[in-house]
Amino acid sequence: MVIDFQAHIFPEEYINKLQGLDGAVVLEPPDPHSGMSYFYDKKLKCRINTATFQGRDIERRIEHMDHLGIDVHVLSIPAPGADRFEGEGAVRLARVANDAISALCRRYPKRFIGLFTLPSCSIQASVDELDRAVKELGLHGFACFSNLNGKPLDREELFPIYERLAEYKLPVYIHPTAPLATEATGIDIMPTLIFGWAFDSTVAMTHLIYGRVLERFPEIIFVVADVGGVLAFFAQRAANIYTGRTEEIRQKYGLKENPLDSFKRFYVDTADHPVSTLRCVKDFFGVDRLVLGTNYPYGPEEGCLLVRNSLNAVEGLDLPQAEREKILGLNAARVLKLGAS
Repeated sequence: MVIDFQAHIFPEEYINKLQGLDGAVVLEPPDPHSGMSYFYDKKLKCRINTATFQGRDIERRIEHMDHLGIDVHVLSIPAPGADRFEGEGAVRLARVANDAISALCRRYPKRFIGLFTLPSCSIQASVDELDRAVKELGLHGFACFSNLNGKPLDREELFPIYERLAEYKLPVYIHPTAPLATEATGIDIMPTLIFGWAFDSTVAMTHLIYGRVLERFPEIIFVVADVGGVLAFFAQRAANIYTGRTEEIRQKYGLKENPLDSFKRFYVDTADHPVSTLRCVKDFFGVDRLVLGTNYPYGPEEGCLLVRNSLNAVEGLDLPQAEREKILGLNAARVLKLGAS
């Protein structure tokens, strides 16, 4: 079974609700030069993500999946999620998103697995929506972001959410969003999407380790999009710096193990990275921690080009069949508790 862990969708109901809120993030009219649509953050005073409405035609999406050899999409809302909004509007937005994704999963139970978004401006509302998403909607995990409305993931106020996730033994999928360093990244969304997002994912992983979230909630599996940011590429530098300082770091932060070992506990997806990148990522995280991701439906050819790129990169690793099957689906099935799938 081939499972795409990074498969996005902006349900029409979600975008309609977002536009009706007139909140911190708004959808701009299409750019006159490129025709692309962007989300604009009023607080950051910049664009924070590209909007794509490809993939909404579900029959067309399934045709793509069949043609490309993808059995299951793990559906999530890309940035902006409900976390970027405030008050009752954020709660309503999360419910609309989760209802829409659940409806697709129930209509096509063999093709779609759903992840929920949460209105993290209110911890109690988030816990309530988490319960509803699991018990009533049948969703399989939390589609989190590398920061929640500009705040890091190790804040103690988030612990009730982690406690409930641990109780259900649900995974958390971390996708990059407008980085904590957005204002310092540059004047345009492009360098932010290229460099800032990858850095923010790495910062998020670091917060989860140094803030002892991984140690306090071992029941939670964290899966990080886009090969886990830049961590694997700086592995040797990290090893050099940590060498001889393990006890110093443990004592300062109250950690049980070397942070470099903790980083290897994350799962990461392969979304649209070439084989040369995946070799580096595989060497650091290991085959058992990689899941297929494609970033569908973003990109050319209605999103199909990035899917082919991602599948070709996994094939290019020239792994034994058993290891290739782990990356293509078995690891994801284990994380999502899909039984013998």
